[in-house]
Amino acid sequence: MVKIKKNRRWFYFILFLVIFISCSDEKGGDLGEKNTNFASRRIYNATITLTDSIYAIIKLRTPVMDEYEFVQTPYTVFPKGLDMDFYQKGKDPGHLKADYAKIIETIGWYEARKNVVIINSDKDTLKTNQIFWNKKERKIFSKDTVKIYRADGITTNISVNGIESSEDFKNFKLKKNKGTLPYNNDLKIDSK
Repeated sequence: MVKIKKNRRWFYFILFLVIFISCSDEKGGDLGEKNTNFASRRIYNATITLTDSIYAIIKLRTPVMDEYEFVQTPYTVFPKGLDMDFYQKGKDPGHLKADYAKIIETIGWYEARKNVVIINSDKDTLKTNQIFWNKKERKIFSKDTVKIYRADGITTNISVNGIESSEDFKNFKLKKNKGTLPYNNDLKIDSK
């Protein structure tokens, strides 16, 4: 009988603590806003092919892809870089390689950083350490040093303070640029 009374006392004591703690007016601690800036999905050794009906538009390869879905503006990060081919009908594929990339698809904003190399369908090569692509305006730009090597192997354009360009970098504006242009002294002018 004594044992049952002791157990009842403990039971009532624990019940009292539970009611007292749960009914107090004090907040249990302000947790503030929820932290949503964490990767909701991580994919390893991804190969992603985006298509338009039956034609491939983009083929992307990356060792790690992190998706952040629970933030106000969702984005995707490629912390260990990416290697991407992009296709247009009737043209050779272009290529992008970077050691880091970030995509904010909802606003059409793309960033590539660290050892960025872009090769367009004409086989012209752009090298820089950071570049942005505005998908809606179909323009690329950078404030970093940019080097463009034309497919002819002769023309090299270097800009110390960046570039503004069409996405295929055929029409571009270099800022504070330097470079070499081919000069052929044997050029003959045909005068009739």
